[in-house]
Amino acid sequence: MVDSLTKLLAHLVRPARGGSAGVIIVFSLLFSLFARGGLLAIPAAVILTSWFFKYAYVLFDHTVRGFDEPPTLDINMLNPLSELRPFAQLAIIGVVYVAIQFAQNSLGAGVAIALRVAAALFLPASVAILGLDRNLLKAVYPVAWVRLILALGPLYLLVLAVLGGYSLLILLLQRWELWLAVQIAIYLFCVLSVFSLLAGVLYERRHELGLDAWVSPERTEELRRKQDLHRSELEVTEAYGLSRAGSHTRAWQLLQTWLTTRGHAPEDYRWLCERVASWDDPRYVTRLTEDQVERLLTLKRSGEALDTVANRLKADPAFRPKTAAATLQIARIAIEGGGMPGVARALLADFPTRFAGDPGVPAAAALQQKLAH
Repeated sequence: MVDSLTKLLAHLVRPARGGSAGVIIVFSLLFSLFARGGLLAIPAAVILTSWFFKYAYVLFDHTVRGFDEPPTLDINMLNPLSELRPFAQLAIIGVVYVAIQFAQNSLGAGVAIALRVAAALFLPASVAILGLDRNLLKAVYPVAWVRLILALGPLYLLVLAVLGGYSLLILLLQRWELWLAVQIAIYLFCVLSVFSLLAGVLYERRHELGLDAWVSPERTEELRRKQDLHRSELEVTEAYGLSRAGSHTRAWQLLQTWLTTRGHAPEDYRWLCERVASWDDPRYVTRLTEDQVERLLTLKRSGEALDTVANRLKADPAFRPKTAAATLQIARIAIEGGGMPGVARALLADFPTRFAGDPGVPAAAALQQKLAH
């Protein structure tokens, strides 16, 4: 829960740093200058507003793809044809405004108020859909709004709460006598913060929404796994080359070092056994399987140890665990709960010869008698 709140807070305050902070500072100063320029400054203010909302959608894209650092404004973002979503959103808001005014004049204040409330509730969903799909028709489709809201669940309520809080802050700022550039900077931060938070909750629900993020923990882990696999394949290939050259000691040391650096995980033994099973010298897979069985028994993963022995016996009927104790333990498991009496018979058949003089020989004989009955 704390981790989720920390992530959402990071989305909320993202515009306070990096490229977004620079945009807020520069644009607030420019807007404050244009505010004193009279009618002649209106065209410049309109252009600046379009640039700002283009950047807001770039920040949205950046965040929903999983990038944490806010993007820096560049000249390509100022191209009026490079980003049409702000104009599409403006058209949607204009249509909604006309509909509310029509309801006010034709259907009464009650209907108009209901439409205003509905517009406020569904506006973030419309912005999110337009941001994701760049589809104007889908952005005005109520069914798409509802589907998105249901997918986001409580997080959508959080977006509405933040939107309401920022709206209240803006109303309060109008009563305070702040330097105009500071006041505008707060307005701009609120807008970018909402875009960042909205994209952030979409990113946090990417699995439910089927979004393919460019940066995510699972992608990072997949990349790490691929890199690790590549390095492991290289080491095994080097060991294979040493074994073909007759340097068996060095080859075995290389394999053992690889296992040691990875903590002798049973899964690594399994992966390595699969790789060396095709080598010309069967001693490698035999020794690795012996060590794998010992490791599994040490970790009390006896069922996996039994399966490992059974699978190896199918490929090599002469295979046996390394020690008398391990052989007896696997045989008992095979008889008492493993449901593999054939494995037990194979392991016990040559036990007295293989481990002559071992204290476990009588126990092995007792198990053989048990199998006979």
